[in-house]
Amino acid sequence: MSIIGNIPLTSLTTLVVVGVLALVALLGGAALLARSEPSRCPGRARRWLGRTAILLVPTILLASAGGLVFNRSLVLVKTAGDLGNLIMSTVVGSTTQTGGEADVEAQSAPASELDATFTTADDGMLETTWTGPSSGITQPVDVITPTGYSSTDGKTYCVIELLHGYPGGPDGILQGLGIQAELDKAIAAGIIPPAIVVAPGLNVDEEAHDCADIEGRPAVYTWVSHDVPEMIRHNFPNTTSNRDGWMIGGFSAGAYCAIWTALRTPQTYGAAASLSGYDTQIEGQMTNQGDQYLADNTLSTMLANRTPDGLRIYAMAAGDDAVGGAYTALKMASAVKDPDSVTTDVPPTGGHTGPLWSEHIPNMLAWWGSSDRVARAVDATPTAATAQSSEAYGSVVPVTTVTHELRPTAPNGYVTLGILIVGVLISLILAWHVAPRWQLQRHNEERGKHHGRHRAQRSGRLNSLPRPALNALAYLGRLTALGAAVGSAAVLIGIASNMVGGFYTSWSSIAESFMAGLR
Repeated sequence: MSIIGNIPLTSLTTLVVVGVLALVALLGGAALLARSEPSRCPGRARRWLGRTAILLVPTILLASAGGLVFNRSLVLVKTAGDLGNLIMSTVVGSTTQTGGEADVEAQSAPASELDATFTTADDGMLETTWTGPSSGITQPVDVITPTGYSSTDGKTYCVIELLHGYPGGPDGILQGLGIQAELDKAIAAGIIPPAIVVAPGLNVDEEAHDCADIEGRPAVYTWVSHDVPEMIRHNFPNTTSNRDGWMIGGFSAGAYCAIWTALRTPQTYGAAASLSGYDTQIEGQMTNQGDQYLADNTLSTMLANRTPDGLRIYAMAAGDDAVGGAYTALKMASAVKDPDSVTTDVPPTGGHTGPLWSEHIPNMLAWWGSSDRVARAVDATPTAATAQSSEAYGSVVPVTTVTHELRPTAPNGYVTLGILIVGVLISLILAWHVAPRWQLQRHNEERGKHHGRHRAQRSGRLNSLPRPALNALAYLGRLTALGAAVGSAAVLIGIASNMVGGFYTSWSSIAESFMAGLR
């Protein structure tokens, strides 16, 4: 079982193996279809079971290969074991913890406990697995430094802390969203001052993420807001401790946690960014602490009730985001009080997807650098004028209303779903009832009495072809019919899953993620 659980789901090798198995099952199924005819398989139950397996096995394998492709684009789950835990936690649920927030004492740790050994990945990203002294959490922490970075280069660096969603991981957002290239580009253009990016792991157990230190659960808040910043300042000593030089941001579930953490930790973060986040927590044990707790920890409520201290917030979400990220952005903008500020960035379409987040990383960086408070925190050249005149800053779409228009022919549209269902039904009928009859008829006494004579009359010229050609034509016909049924069913599975999850709302974003997953 451990061998199966350790199967990597982000490996190109795994994808190729599953793809080859799907192809073999398809090719073999086309050959076996001819043997499911009554003349060769007299038992009805055997024929039904045989044809079901012929259709079902390649469909499952092809749908799995498609899922692996999309998983590779953002590294949502790393192993088969991770996937199993995700399914179990979704289906079975977890033990409810209702003790409220734990009182965790976060203290400055000695240098020996802050030391972390980083290794350099092939793409230049720094990786370590480290245990937080105050939280006790052991998780990977990935760091991206700008090109040319050195701890002794005489510069002081800002810090961007990014939180991944659920499911997901730190390497998924850093690698999948192209953070390195955008960071280098923004620094070189003078849009932001020199900065490093850090992404801590949040998969502290087999349950969904929490932001708070919930009683009976790992102390995630202490890990994110205290342990990780302390470790970064220790191991990268030329990073600033000035709050204006620190931004915390996140994606989806991580977006809620980023804003929530910034609101709770003003001494550390001067800015926060939400990409496709939500206003009220919808995951983890925070949802089990009672209605009043959820209401008190709604982001717009927290913004309205806090004493403003100049916190800057960037809130991006597509207008057609099924999670409601666009409405969250507007709620926060309506609740904020000076000198706090919320900048909304709400493109009309984009869904809840990696391509959307990747597209808006430059916008987020330009917004961050549009205040000279960031540059002053590290005594760098002012960036506000350059950032505000940049193309990325000009691409920010501030709105006061959200119009959610459902496009019927989009990937999440009901016309699309209806067309796929009809296509699957037609192709299944063809593959189940018609294609098995496409086989070479031997016109001898046994086989010609019942079927051969009738088919010979219908086929005419085809029966005059050589036997190998007839065999090939019959096989290609069965393969085409089976391929159409399997392919359309696999696509239907993917589209239905997308509609349930509310992710992709455009075919272009699907294509972009698909191509990214093949690389």
